[in-house]
Amino acid sequence: MKLFEMIPERFFQLFTGKNRQVYAEALLLLYEQHNSNRFGIEYDLMRDLFQELIETQQELGYAFDAEEDQIDTGGSALSEPDLSEMDLFRAQANTILRRLKNLGWLEVETRDNFKQYIVLPHYSSRILQVLKELCEERTVEFQRFAFVTYQLLTSEEAKRRPAFAMIEAEKMTEQFIGELTILVNNMKHHAEQVAAKASLQEVLDHHFDEYKTKIVDRSYHRLKTSDHVSRYRHQILDCVQTWLMDSAFFQEAIEDGLRSEFFTTRADAEYKLRAALLTIEEVYRELDEVFNRIDLRHNQYLRASYDRARYLSQHSQGVDQRLAGILDWLSARGRQEDQAVAKMLGPEGQHFLTISQLSDSSLLPARKKRAPLQPADYEVLEIPEGLKHELREKSLAKMRCSISRDKVRSYVLERLGQREEMGISELAPQTLEEFLYLTYVYLYGYDGETGYILDRRNKRILDIGGCRFYDRQIRRVQVRKGGTRRVRNSQ
Repeated sequence: MKLFEMIPERFFQLFTGKNRQVYAEALLLLYEQHNSNRFGIEYDLMRDLFQELIETQQELGYAFDAEEDQIDTGGSALSEPDLSEMDLFRAQANTILRRLKNLGWLEVETRDNFKQYIVLPHYSSRILQVLKELCEERTVEFQRFAFVTYQLLTSEEAKRRPAFAMIEAEKMTEQFIGELTILVNNMKHHAEQVAAKASLQEVLDHHFDEYKTKIVDRSYHRLKTSDHVSRYRHQILDCVQTWLMDSAFFQEAIEDGLRSEFFTTRADAEYKLRAALLTIEEVYRELDEVFNRIDLRHNQYLRASYDRARYLSQHSQGVDQRLAGILDWLSARGRQEDQAVAKMLGPEGQHFLTISQLSDSSLLPARKKRAPLQPADYEVLEIPEGLKHELREKSLAKMRCSISRDKVRSYVLERLGQREEMGISELAPQTLEEFLYLTYVYLYGYDGETGYILDRRNKRILDIGGCRFYDRQIRRVQVRKGGTRRVRNSQ
């Protein structure tokens, strides 16, 4: 569905005229009353509040231009000679209400008691919520996103309603990555702002009052010091991967989505639920890259702030800098006993005091050549022959117990017997030693130098005896000089 099929075409015309400042404050006030009066706001109450707002804006220097709204409201021009000041403000409040109604921001209902009530359309309340959030200086608790996602995926409710858990976890994950993206963009915006400052004081004010207060203290510091994200990240990834690989549970989630009427068809349910899990997996897998990007933006801001402050401190030609230059010049000429300067300054010129900010102790000392290294004397201790023999025997025993390529070859060929191939399921481990041998069968099974080779014919994962491993076919090969030759199947 298109945007202007949901909202009126002239909906945003409210912010194009001279009164946009007043209308912006009026909308925020309207949304505040909407949250307090869920089932409708009395028309007279809203008009009184708008009248109060206009009076306040008038005191702040924002004059309401009534002629601008004549076309939208269909009313006549309001002039101060025609009305008293109170009546004029009241008429302007009525003008605001009529224009908001004509542009689709609100609707007016007349109920059984013949009173008029203001209600907000669904699209208007959502847009006003976004505008309200933009104007608020809120603190973002990044750790809650990972915590809530973990609770959604691992709770008992997730076992009963898996489709609901997947959908809600995806929404929470999208909010999480959205807040991180907003943080990155805000850092870039502040870096551009501080680079445009014209004085050193403006740079310092922006750094401590804006960036440190609104970005570092409320978002960046919390993100770097909280361990909730790293604590739940791997558990979320494990849960998502388990659900993706468990076909029975995934089919149960599809059935739950169809029963709850989240989806209309089985194919649509399977596609969207799988996409939800993959989205969660992608976001939490790539968090390190996102965090690195945030650190990079933060360092870019610090560099821009430092460079701008250094430039302004060195090249500023303000009054303070000029006075300091004059005093420095007068002090230098006074030390030279310039008669002209002495006559110009009079006896007060003798009170100039020169302060040296550098002393011999503060200068960088000359670098000294490093003396050649003199190794300390050491004593050679002879190892007894008995100890040498004992260490040698321990090393040989360790080598005999270790798993080598020859041992793996013998292990596999013994299981093959006279056959040319077999399934790797026949090597399903029953003991710890067999489990280690299975690991080395995979390790040496692709170079053909061990007397066998692994063929991948499907993507199946076997689950035997509590061990999960990929299904492969083990085929015997003959090891020859310069390469290997596989034994083909007889046709």
